[in-house]
Amino acid sequence: MTEFDADVLVLGGGPAGSWAALAAAAAGARVLVVDKARCGSSGPTARGGVTLWNIPSGAAREEAVRQNFAHGGGLGEPDWMHRVLEETHRRVGQLVHGGFHFQGEHAERPARVYLDGAKYLGRLRRSMVIAGVRILDHHPALQLITDKDGVVSGAAGVALHGESPNWIVRARAVVLATGGCAFLSGGAGTDVDTGDGLLMGAEAGAELSGMEFSNAYSLAPVADSWPLGGRPVSAVFASDQVMHFATLYDESRSVLWGQGCGSRAQAFAAIADGRRVYAALDELPDAVRAELLRLGPSPTGQVPMGAVLEGTVRGTGGLRLVGPDCATTVPGLYGAGDVTTREPITGAVSGFGGQNGAWSISSGVWAGAGAAGFAASRRKLGKARPVPGVGLGDKSRLDPRAVVGLVQEHTLPLRRSYWRSDGSLRDSIGELDGLWPGAELALGGKGPDRLWARQAAALLAVARWTKYSALARTETRGMHRRTDHPGAGSDWRVRLLSGGLESVWVRPQPVVAEAAPA
Repeated sequence: MTEFDADVLVLGGGPAGSWAALAAAAAGARVLVVDKARCGSSGPTARGGVTLWNIPSGAAREEAVRQNFAHGGGLGEPDWMHRVLEETHRRVGQLVHGGFHFQGEHAERPARVYLDGAKYLGRLRRSMVIAGVRILDHHPALQLITDKDGVVSGAAGVALHGESPNWIVRARAVVLATGGCAFLSGGAGTDVDTGDGLLMGAEAGAELSGMEFSNAYSLAPVADSWPLGGRPVSAVFASDQVMHFATLYDESRSVLWGQGCGSRAQAFAAIADGRRVYAALDELPDAVRAELLRLGPSPTGQVPMGAVLEGTVRGTGGLRLVGPDCATTVPGLYGAGDVTTREPITGAVSGFGGQNGAWSISSGVWAGAGAAGFAASRRKLGKARPVPGVGLGDKSRLDPRAVVGLVQEHTLPLRRSYWRSDGSLRDSIGELDGLWPGAELALGGKGPDRLWARQAAALLAVARWTKYSALARTETRGMHRRTDHPGAGSDWRVRLLSGGLESVWVRPQPVVAEAAPA
């Protein structure tokens, strides 16, 4: 067992975790970052471009907040939106002043800036090293540590390389920045987004919110006529961004999306019905077209498309935050980025238009500063113990692949997640609930095997929270679509909190903000 000590421990080294580490270090804290893979070169951000919601103060910002509130089904909070826009604009200026080069404003979207994800993460890693932050790559966290009063006091996990397979960090505060959950769907860079932080937080007593808004899908090329054997190649691209350039057709050459016609929902409906959906190869951006042609020639000039679930990564649900410093409902535990709910700034829709990128920066800064302040106020650490959890046993009596397979059966198909109904949700809940007791008793292993078991447990837990929350919201709002409740309910302007492991619970909470600014 390798032991470490820190004032602030950050779990996850993506954009949110990096900004949290930098903010905590700037506040004078000794900071340690642990990452499941290599900090700075893993996760969705490393595999594509990043869009940032970046609007200077003034009339344009006021209008953006007003539109964002309406688009989110009235579940957002204008005060939070203004805070995020202000913080993001400040930090973008900081990056520019430090010499970082952006790709420039898009001509039709002056309210957003675009940057290369890999370069962005590389810059953040170098900044952390300069700031004195210690980084442990390939050290996935498996469980939190709490003292006798339930205050989070560190975390424990496994080292994927080296002689000592297990590690423990004692810390005065912890920031969860482990990313969302994409259910191992194959989305670009989402192989590390398996919901681990959501499970760790819930086991320590944290609440979740907005888990019904966790069914975001993207469209990605499917090389079924090429050497890749029919699987989506979204692992090659940050898929859905580039698809905005292309017209989508079905087998009869009817336009489903593009040139002012159709909608993305029509494309998903066609795929769910078993019809083929294509994009015109010559309409794709040069870099994407070149990559597809490198895989093999397309004899028809068309690219088959498939739907890829991105879950809470591009969705909205996650850990509930209870203060402007991004504190969770558990003392000593803070959240940042995709592991947290983004309802205050996106409402019931995805934050794909730059809100998620801005949220990673802002929530990271606030969580890091909040954790540093909490750590400074804590006199000394007493005795602490690891929080018990599923998949942490020494022996494996259940193949994690069986758990993952069942979870994917009830999450990846469009008919299971994109469209929902009372019957389909209850069917999924019955199957997933039935598997939970066996997972509690039989998932486990040593070293890396324990990581696979833990990931399977997290996927199962997240799937259950999403299904229960979707069943409770008997309306259609934002990305949550109920075929048996096609309209928005006038009395449903509430958040749905959730949690629980053996028995999942869901309860409504009124939205704080009553109206958007005039």
